[in-house]
Amino acid sequence: MKTAQDRYFECLEVCIEDEQGQSCRQVCAPILNDDPFDHPTVPISNSK
Repeated sequence: MKTAQDRYFECLEVCIEDEQGQSCRQVCAPILNDDPFDHPTVPISNSK
């Protein structure tokens, strides 16, 4: 099982700076708290 730190660094690897109006560290930081209700999410639309 991956640790919170592992998931945090994986988040940083795929994060695009300011894509969600926050820095990658701000977006990924909730992972370190392991709070399931505060994880970053990115909505994906199916419009083509």
